[in-house]
Amino acid sequence: MHLRSDRRPADDADRTADPGLIGLLGFVIATFTAQLAHLGVQDEHPVFWIGAVFGGVVQVLAGMLSYFKGDDFHFLVYNAFGWYWIVVPGFLLGEELGVLDVAPGARGTFALCFAVLALAFTPPAAQHNSVLPVTLLCVSAGLTLQGFAAFAEAPALATTGSILLLAASALAAYMGIEKFYWRTLGRHLLPLGPAWIRPAGPIDPES
Repeated sequence: MHLRSDRRPADDADRTADPGLIGLLGFVIATFTAQLAHLGVQDEHPVFWIGAVFGGVVQVLAGMLSYFKGDDFHFLVYNAFGWYWIVVPGFLLGEELGVLDVAPGARGTFALCFAVLALAFTPPAAQHNSVLPVTLLCVSAGLTLQGFAAFAEAPALATTGSILLLAASALAAYMGIEKFYWRTLGRHLLPLGPAWIRPAGPIDPES
């Protein structure tokens, strides 16, 4: 298999680490763990800590580091979903303690809000490659189904939503692997596909 090699990133003297590496890692681990719980493969107890730390703290950190790199897109995306993952464990804690318990309808509304956000992030994501917008579309569709499932008490919708979110987790892992090997070995290992939208200006070259 031929691996195309351009300029090796590690050769840049003033290079800083790419926050997307930990951002994608946090998203993958938190989303995968949560959907296993939704599908009944495991209980929800691991979701609290893994969601809060990897989904929340790690993604918010990635977002803030993106700010210092001048990367508006990843600054907003990682912060949005990072704070989402800080709130979700709060729902679980409130339910466990019986304090400020959140009704299913309110959880559904919360999921639908972030489904809309993921959809809104898709057009700028389409300026980077093909895998990133597909990932966000899977997130949007998965959260939409889980949101409606909370209102309708429809387990089939929730299950389908979990499957879509597992697909988003797998795609994010795929991007993370490509990014890691490009950043460390200077070789493009996995194809991400062409951008769907021609960018009007410069974008993050690492995406």
